[in-house]
This record gives sequence, structure tokens and C-alpha cells, in this order.
Amino acid sequence: MTVGEKFGINSPKPVCVGTGFIALDIVMDGRSAPPKFWAGGSCGNVLTILSYLGWESYPIARLGDDEAAVKLLRDMEKWKVRTSLVLRDRSAATPMIVLNPGRNRNGRSWRRSGPACPNYKTGLARYKPVLAQDVTTISREMPGSQVFYFDQVSRSSIELAKITRDRGALVVFEPSEVKEAKLLTECLQVADIVKYSHVRSGPVRELMRGRNVPLEIETLGAEGLKYCLRGAEWISMPAYAVEDVRDTVGCGDWCSAGIIHILGRAGRKGFLEAEPEDIDIALRFGQTLAALSCQFEGPRGVMYRIPKQKFTILIRDIWHSTTDKV
Repeated sequence: MTVGEKFGINSPKPVCVGTGFIALDIVMDGRSAPPKFWAGGSCGNVLTILSYLGWESYPIARLGDDEAAVKLLRDMEKWKVRTSLVLRDRSAATPMIVLNPGRNRNGRSWRRSGPACPNYKTGLARYKPVLAQDVTTISREMPGSQVFYFDQVSRSSIELAKITRDRGALVVFEPSEVKEAKLLTECLQVADIVKYSHVRSGPVRELMRGRNVPLEIETLGAEGLKYCLRGAEWISMPAYAVEDVRDTVGCGDWCSAGIIHILGRAGRKGFLEAEPEDIDIALRFGQTLAALSCQFEGPRGVMYRIPKQKFTILIRDIWHSTTDKV
């Protein structure tokens, strides 16, 4: 598969519907520079990246009727994300995340999430799921989709996942934290792909035992990832060795979008018919996007810093790298 084939999208465009953590990122470049306001949160990033790659993306969200939501939706629409399924609720507040420059122990630049308003809890804004009572109405308005993505555990997310899977969508679940084991178990039962970080692997792994999830992916940070396809042996895939790391926040979202971009175009049926080589290509493409992302500041900073043509060239260069150093 060539880079051109990876980026080429046939008409009609594939569709991804998603729900979960969608927030306004307030990206700080320094004390003198004004902040940038970008759509963020894992779900927000994945759907916006997919739109950038040529998909039609439809977030399902419950945001506040506030200025933060205006800024967030404005940025999504800049990247041609379809926002018709976003609900505005006066009783809710739109989550916000402040991203400040910083350095890790190795001296490399990174960004830390910090509270921007009283709605923060342990560094993350409070998530307000879509109400279960709104699922029926939303399901009538949803377009047919090849993929359904979600990253939060809630009754509405589970029901939407079931509906879209019954309609032929590939269901991708990326748990961020474990609070309710019963609901998490239901999420795992409906998912075709489960991707999680090694930082949070304990509770998820325990619940994954004995479940026949077609593709399980555990990300390992700078060490890459490992995956289990259809219950076979785990396979390790090292990350590209990036020499100029500017910011690792958002790399996982780029990886998720890349995997969906390759494996999700033909929906659930196409994914279930995929060969091991197709899985390998998809995961490597996700890592390629992540390797480029971390060379720019901000979770999706590369989208704002360089033109799309340059982006494609850089992805091609990383993909064809023989040294695994970029």
C-alpha cells in the first residue's frame, strides 16, 4: 500500500460517528503569545484528524451553551467536522484543558494539562455524557457510518455503539479510565477494537480476559505498542525513534485516527475480513502519524503549522524510513 493509497479516499467519503471526551484546548505558547483555542479531548482530536484525512466526522456531544463551546465548534468546523449532532445544554459547562509548555526529565519539551475552570477534577474537565433519553432521537438523525468511536463509559455511549454496529459500523473503544466495571464490561462486549494505554492497562486487562475482542491494542509510550489479533499471540511493534520530540500530547489520538483510517473504510465487515498484513499496515500507519505529530507543539499542532501537501510528504518520508529514525 502506497502513501497515495493511504490518503486516497473514494467517493462517497467514509463516515465516522463518535462520542466521548470533547473539550476546548487552550494552548499556551508562552507568556507573551496569545493562547490558541483548538478542539481537543481524545474524541474531539480523533474525529477532527479523520476529517483532515478526508473522512466525514460527526461528533455526538453534550456541551455547554457557552463561549467555550463556540470556540470549540468553530475550530471543528474549520476542519470540516460535521457538528449537527452536538447538543448545547445550559445546565452543562463545556470542558476546557489548558496546555502549558514544560520539559520532562530528559529535557524534551512536552505539555501538561491543567485546570481552566472549577469543573476540573484531577486535572481533567468533568465529562457530561449525552443523556440516555436522547439516544433514540440522535440515532434517527445519525448518518450511516463505517466507524463508531467512543472513549468514555456511559449508558448512552453503549447504546449508540450497539445501534451503529447493528447498522454495519466498526466499533472502536478507547477507555480512558475505569470507574464502573459493569458498564466497562458492556463496552468491551460491543467493541471490535479496544485500544488502551499501558498506564491504565491493569483494570482493563483484567476485564478483557476471556473476551473475544477481534483486536486488542496496548500502547507503550516511547516503546511503541503491542497487539493481539483474534486471540492469537501478542505481537510487539516498536515506535519510530524521533530525534526532535517537541510534544507528545495527542500522539495516541493520531495513532487511533491512523488505525481507523486504514481499517475502518469498509466498515465492520471489511475489518473482520482483514488479513494480518492489513492490521500490521494500519498500526504502522498510526505510529507514523504519531511520530510526525510529536515533532510539533500541541495535540494537533502539525495541522496548523504546515500545509497538507507538506504533511503528506513528511508522512511518506517517515513511512519509507529504513532506520526508524525521523
